[in-house]
Amino acid sequence: MDTEKQISLSDDREFQELFGGFYVPLCVFANKYVEDTELAADIVQDCFLKLWQIRKDFFYLHQVKAFLYTSVHNRCLNEIKHLKVVNEFTQKMLKEKEEGFFSDHVIEEETYRILTDGINQLPRQMKSIMMLALEGLSNGEIAGELNVSTETVRSLKKIAYKKLRVILKEYYYLLFVTF
Repeated sequence: MDTEKQISLSDDREFQELFGGFYVPLCVFANKYVEDTELAADIVQDCFLKLWQIRKDFFYLHQVKAFLYTSVHNRCLNEIKHLKVVNEFTQKMLKEKEEGFFSDHVIEEETYRILTDGINQLPRQMKSIMMLALEGLSNGEIAGELNVSTETVRSLKKIAYKKLRVILKEYYYLLFVTF
């Protein structure tokens, strides 16, 4: 195509010829920046849409070529900046989540250690009942496991809770919040 050639982009046929002649080269050009063929195609299509919207401002082919290549170049750079910001934000969120998970895990483990230390100070049968309760067993399951009545489990648990409140009074708030 002759770059000094006058054009009339109001003519649909001429615009289609322009699109057909420049679409693929512009996609290749954009892909060198963004390294994503679908994104490159979207950018080029957006630039052609913008050209269509302001088509009355162009009279020569070299103006159109300059507009298209400059528009694609700028859109690619903006997309790269945007992707960089998104990537940095994602990395930051992953790091914060990882750090949060670590500190939550440490708190949970330390709380469990404090609680089991307190349970270990209870009399043998209460200790057994509380350790089984800590594993998630119901009163009936604990009673079956230890060959005692459910009422015995219930009353010994009640006494154990009272003793643990005294033993763990310094940590009561921490345990209450964690569990």
